Amino acid sequence: MAAVAVSDSLLLRTLLGAPMVFLVSGHALLRALGMRTTSVSEHLVYAVGASLAAGIAGGFALNAVGFLTPLGWAVWFWAVTAAAAVVAVRRDAPDRPPWPAPPRLRLWQGAALTLAVLVATGAYALAVRDEATYRQFRYTEFWMLPLPNGEPGKLTVGIRNAETQAERFDLEITLDGQTFAIFRSLTVAPGDTWVREIPVPVLATRQAAEARLYRPDNDLLYRSVSTLVPPI
Repeated sequence: MAAVAVSDSLLLRTLLGAPMVFLVSGHALLRALGMRTTSVSEHLVYAVGASLAAGIAGGFALNAVGFLTPLGWAVWFWAVTAAAAVVAVRRDAPDRPPWPAPPRLRLWQGAALTLAVLVATGAYALAVRDEATYRQFRYTEFWMLPLPNGEPGKLTVGIRNAETQAERFDLEITLDGQTFAIFRSLTVAPGDTWVREIPVPVLATRQAAEARLYRPDNDLLYRSVSTLVPPI
């Protein structure tokens, strides 16, 4: 808990957190429940499964209280392990079975184990890379609407940059298929919003207004929105 609270080191958090998440908490739970196992390998399997179950329960609990953070996870596993340890001492749970002699692996078993470790490591590395490059909710918003108060003869056009770098656009507005307004090289910084009120003529019939957003570097259509101009 102290390491998570005062340090952002991924290595330190992994070294201290992995045993707690995958083994220690489950071992404490087994001791608290007084479960007997016939071998160390069986105990380890049960301990890993109990640790994963504690982690799943922790996800629901932390999400419910809005504490789904690294510190929240540290507090959860510390609380589970400490509570289970107290119960285990009070119950006087039986000791674990003695450690057996390490088994001898055949060549093909060692090769299969090594391959499994490599596959798991590669999958984890790909997941970390994809998570780092995943651009969820990073896009450019583009809209065109009549004024909220219903004032005739005006449209609101807006661009909001929710991407990671400044973007440059060309904006073209048409009215019934005819070009009505053009804005060149609009630069919008990340997190900024560009908004303009565009006056349009009001006729006795409805008019179709369309706004197109282009990227100047390739002159390709990037976004397109439309609305109707109400008549008089």
